[in-house]
Amino acid sequence: MKKCRVILIYALILTLFCGCTNGIDNNKPKERIKVGVTMCSEFDVFTESIRHNIEDNLIKSQEETGVEITTKVVYANKDQLLQNEQVQDFIDKGYDVICVNLVDRTDASVIIDAAKAADIPIIFFNRELVEDDLNRFDKLYYVGAIPEESGRIQGDIVLDAWAERSDELDLNHDGIIQYVLLEGEPGHQDAIVRSRVSVERIQKGGVRVERLGDEIANWDRQQAHTKMTSILQGYPRQIELILCNDDNIALGAVDALKDFGVKPMPLIVGVNGQDEVLEMIDKGYIEGTVLNDSEEKGRIIARLAVGLGTEGTVPSDINLKDDKYIYVPYTRIDKKNCLNYFEKDELDYHQ
Repeated sequence: MKKCRVILIYALILTLFCGCTNGIDNNKPKERIKVGVTMCSEFDVFTESIRHNIEDNLIKSQEETGVEITTKVVYANKDQLLQNEQVQDFIDKGYDVICVNLVDRTDASVIIDAAKAADIPIIFFNRELVEDDLNRFDKLYYVGAIPEESGRIQGDIVLDAWAERSDELDLNHDGIIQYVLLEGEPGHQDAIVRSRVSVERIQKGGVRVERLGDEIANWDRQQAHTKMTSILQGYPRQIELILCNDDNIALGAVDALKDFGVKPMPLIVGVNGQDEVLEMIDKGYIEGTVLNDSEEKGRIIARLAVGLGTEGTVPSDINLKDDKYIYVPYTRIDKKNCLNYFEKDELDYHQ
């Protein structure tokens, strides 16, 4: 009987010891993680910039921490069903964190259900999904910007230009800005809000506006060129302002105006802060843009992915809004400060 008791005691001690050991192992940060990234499209200049910065920062993190990080990037080609399959494939292959640039911000349920079932964190970025969807699982996060900010800054750029030289910009001297709106894409939160707020900001500034045209350009330079050319057929010399949802669209508008021989150029404002637009601002073709900081977004996404992947927690230096959101502020860029945003080699050239 004593022998049996001794055996049972030893067995109990061994069980407790193993349990404690397993607990320690589970809490130990991972030394190897896999990060999957699925992009809506490979032809979007801005989101490609974010993607580059995610990868660069993951490489930097690997060098600094010694954590082995495997990164795989795939493209959904604007197909939500394909993106759902890509996320499931990442899950099936044991990826620790998945970063998603959604195709359809209103249709994230399949991705969320799959992530929740597998208990894998998802970092959504640049296309803000519906709030109710983001709250369905405690390991969902969103990195982006507040679209109202970009609209307000666009409006301020226009108001300041109008205050300084309305006699030059008001082609028909009626005190009203005749404008064209070139939008990003149907249903995109940033496009919808940015379009509305930019016009409201101008009106609240005491300037009346008249819309001559409103077209969807899908963030695409060539589509913007085509749409702007069509509008110019009806209003070859009447347009005083072109509000563009992003810089690709602004560049397409400039292309069309040049091809059409429009002089003087109307006010043009964009969003993102692309290098070519900075050059256009410096040369006077574009009035200004709103920096949508792809470098900072890429850094934050990578930092968040490493923290979630290695330790299962959000890094202490990342401040979440409502435990879900990280918003990167927008910055105004115009003729006065555009040289500050050129790369050093480009800055030397412009100086």
